[in-house]
Formats: sequence, C-alpha cells, structure tokens
Amino acid sequence: MSRFNLIDEPWISVVIDYKGTTKLVGLKEFFENAHTYIALAGDMPTQDFAVMRFILAILHTVFSRYDAQGNAYEMVKLDERMQQREEVDQGDYEDYEDALLYTWKTLWKAGKFPDIVVKYLDAWHDRFYLYDDKYPFYQVTKEIISKVNAELTNSTYDRAIVCPKLINRTISESGNKIALFSPRFDSNKNNLTDAELVRWLITFQGVSNASDKKTIIKTKSTKSIGWIYGLGGVFFSSDNLFKTLLFNFVLKHPEQQYNVSQHPVWEFEQSELYEMYKESRMIDNLACLYTNWSRLMYLFYADDKESRKNLRLRIVKTLAPQKETNVLEPMAKWKPNKILAADKPQKNEAAWRSFNAIINRSDNYRRLPGIADNLNHLKKDFGEDELVQVNVISAIDDGERLSRVLVEEYYDNFNLKLFVATDLLDKGWVVRINDVIETTKEIIEKDYGHFLSEIKTIRNINFKDFVPNKKGDLYFRIDKPFRDWLADIDCKDNKDAKEQEWYAKLRKIIHIQIYEFLKNASLRDFIGVVIKDKKNKNKENNIAIALNILMASVNKKLPKLDNNHRSI
Repeated sequence: MSRFNLIDEPWISVVIDYKGTTKLVGLKEFFENAHTYIALAGDMPTQDFAVMRFILAILHTVFSRYDAQGNAYEMVKLDERMQQREEVDQGDYEDYEDALLYTWKTLWKAGKFPDIVVKYLDAWHDRFYLYDDKYPFYQVTKEIISKVNAELTNSTYDRAIVCPKLINRTISESGNKIALFSPRFDSNKNNLTDAELVRWLITFQGVSNASDKKTIIKTKSTKSIGWIYGLGGVFFSSDNLFKTLLFNFVLKHPEQQYNVSQHPVWEFEQSELYEMYKESRMIDNLACLYTNWSRLMYLFYADDKESRKNLRLRIVKTLAPQKETNVLEPMAKWKPNKILAADKPQKNEAAWRSFNAIINRSDNYRRLPGIADNLNHLKKDFGEDELVQVNVISAIDDGERLSRVLVEEYYDNFNLKLFVATDLLDKGWVVRINDVIETTKEIIEKDYGHFLSEIKTIRNINFKDFVPNKKGDLYFRIDKPFRDWLADIDCKDNKDAKEQEWYAKLRKIIHIQIYEFLKNASLRDFIGVVIKDKKNKNKENNIAIALNILMASVNKKLPKLDNNHRSI
C-alpha cells in the first residue's frame, strides 16, 4: 500500500524565524513558502546540501520546460505528464537559451516560486511515495532487486544488507564496528521517523562510501562512492531559501551542450533504472546528476515484522558516472590546469583561503564553479547591498582506500556583497581581494613558516607538526578579523584604503603573535645556535635574528601604513 508522499507529508526541516525555530514541511508547502523560510535545518550540513540539490533537480526539470508564468516554451514539446520527449531543434537553440535566462531573471524579480512547480509535482504524485510497491521513492522494487540477485551481483546476500544506523551519517555504524560517541542510544540507532528516513535516503546516495561489496555487474569491480563524497561542494546562500535556491540554480548552463532536456530519476521506469545503472554513463543534465544513485536500494522489514527497528536496506553498488561528467557539475571547486580534477575542500582550512578557486575569474588556469559563472552573468539583476554567503562543504573519510568510511564533516563559509563578488574588472574588487588573500597566505606560509622553522632548529624541536600547528594558530587569529573585513567591503569603498585597513590589522596580529614567542623565550633562544648556511659556512642564528628577517620580509611585502591606520 502506498504511503508517506513527499509532496504532502512533512519531511524537509526548515528554519522559520531568527530565533532558530524549525518546522517540517512537504514539497508542496515548501515551494509555496520558500521565500519565507530562512534556511534548511537538517541533521547535518552535508544532508542539507544533498536535499538542496534534490530540490534544485525539481526546479531544473520544471523551468527547462516552463517559463516563470507557467507557460510551456514554444520550442519545447511536452506530453500530458508535462514531460519533455524530444530535444529542442537546433535552429531554436539560441532562442531557447535566451528564454531560460529570461525565466531566471523573471523568477528573481517575482521573489517566490509560481504555481507551475506544484502542478508538476501533482502530475508525478505517484513517484514520491516513500513506501510503494511500484515506484518507491529513491528505491527499487522487490522485482528489480530479485532480478539483481539472480543475474548480476557478485557477493553473499548478507553482506549487502545494512541497517538505518549506517545510512544515518551522524552515526555511520556498520554491523562490524560500533560507532563511538554516537548521538543516539544503541537501542534507538535504527529508529528513524519517515521524515528522517527520506532525508537520509537522499543523503546516502550522495555520500555512500566504498565499504559495501555487492556490485551490480559481476565482471566489473567498482569502488563507486557518492558523487558529493568524491567532490565536496560549493554553494551560495542568502537570507531566505528562495534566494538561496536561485543563487545555485544554473538554469542556463555555461557549457551549451548541457542545456538539454532534464531527466530526474523519478521520471524513469524501474526497468529503465535497472538498465541505466548497469553502465558507467555520461550524464548530460543537472536534474539527472543531482538525483544520481550511487546505490540501488530496496527497503524491507527483517523477519517480516513491520516496526521501525526492523527496517533494513538491501544495497547494490551502481557503476559511477564517467569522469567527463565533472564538466557538468556546477557546485564544486576545481584544481588548476585540470579541468576534470575536483579540488575537494580540506578540513582545517578556512573557506576564504579558497577565494581564488571560487570567485576569481582572472585565474585563467582554473575552472570556476558553474554557480559563480552564473551569478557573474546575472549581476545586473542584483541590488547593490545584496549579500551572499559562500559555503564550502566536504565529507571526510578515514583514508582507507577500500572502505573510505565517513569519519567527520567539514563546513565553512564567508560573506561578501554580490556587487563586490562580481566586480571582475582588471583592477576590480575580486582581483584586489585575491591579491590581499595571496599576500596574507604568502606571509604566513613562507615568511612566518620560515621563522617557525628557525625557532624549531634553535630549540632542537623534533615534533614534526610544530610548524604547521603554529601556522594554524596564526590563521586562527586572523580568521574572524578577515571575515569581518571581507563582509564589510562596499563597492563604493576606496580600494587602496580598504587594503591598508586589512594590512594594518594583519601587522598588529603578527606583532601579537611574535610578542608571545618573545615573552616565552628562553636563554637558549637568545644565545642561539651555529648552523651551516647555503655555502656550508658557519652562521649564528637566534630568535632575534630570525625575528628581524621575518619583519623585514613582512615590511617589504606590505605597503607602508598611512596616518589613518598607524594606530590600529
């Protein structure tokens, strides 16, 4: 029997006021009121990211077919279920892309979603039941899993069954190892509400690890993991969920070959899904990418007893999408000179240190996230004071190649005004901010790092993490002041004066950090040691000499302070 429909039943956790009050809403209520909700409020930021991408898949599907008034594009042919059956004719392609761009702008001006989104969901109402014999949400049917068992899979049945406590990524407990410091009592770990189960089903498809052994094809070994798990993520947010979704809604993709018909997973028949996931395929549309499955999952009750504690999942690895699909992905950072290599966010590194990889268009050797390109093209539609929060997120594994078990989560952000973030002129704000960040990083990494290496030698410290830990301390000291400086930048500010303001603060923080070294210095630090220089000659070194070298380098790289900033 069909029950718990995601359109009608509450499952999306949203923040509804600035007191932090949360509420569960269904898809219908969500799209009708997204402009009144502040943010998603799931069990962890990675879950919110996965759920947001699922919601974006709905938007991509609807607005690739209908404009902001709910009218079908004249160049798109739709059937009675509002589904696009044919690609847009080549001769209409330019007009279609213009229409997509106009739709985004019209949506932004309207400030809320039109009724067409809910009408589309109603047309596909039968595909959003969590429990259903024919179309269970984000799952395969008993018939399909039996087919997998009989024809293709490559390991024992028991090793492909998991409990809810494994897909609950706040626990991630398998049947072999007990999760320490779990947020739930052992007796309650498998007890998920229907709303929680839906959120974790969506999340697990994005952050599944490599520990399960059962693969859809006997002859093909795969270490397939969730798409989000492999790449990490970058996304923008604002003061309400409508704006947040629009900021990340790349309706007109920067790569023309991806402005094609959208195919979310719920529009496929079960038999089509089965055949589709037997191949490592190239995905060419965002609705399909955002709803891609890393696992075929079948939900059932152990011992045929219908209770939440008896809920089990039969999971089978699918084949990962082809690597070229990375070009389609608009919500990730990319490595320099490597168009297909994701630059996954690393823990213990503030988000603003990746400014060059997220915002800076002047770096010709690095592909920017598609969401950043999108906002650059739309900047004329934003008000001067529109603020954007830039977020980076990463699910961190245990480093074991064969399992890649999720052990922690990294999430960080910084704020700045949209007009500043899209000022891409040669001497515009983006270039100037990037120069400030790179100078700051160079001083800490190179100059302060060299000073720390000298101290390590003088003190004969054998602890290998002494230098990185102390550099981390300085990064921590400058972190909040830099975030505040960045968020405070107005497009009308004098750029030179604003730079001076930050460099004055940086000098002061470095002085404080150095003073702490001097305050705790020992007699050995001042007597120093004799070391060999590059020419193999003896050279005296002590903390005073190392300090003079550091400050000489800092003073050389930072501009002289004007009278307005000498007292900072």
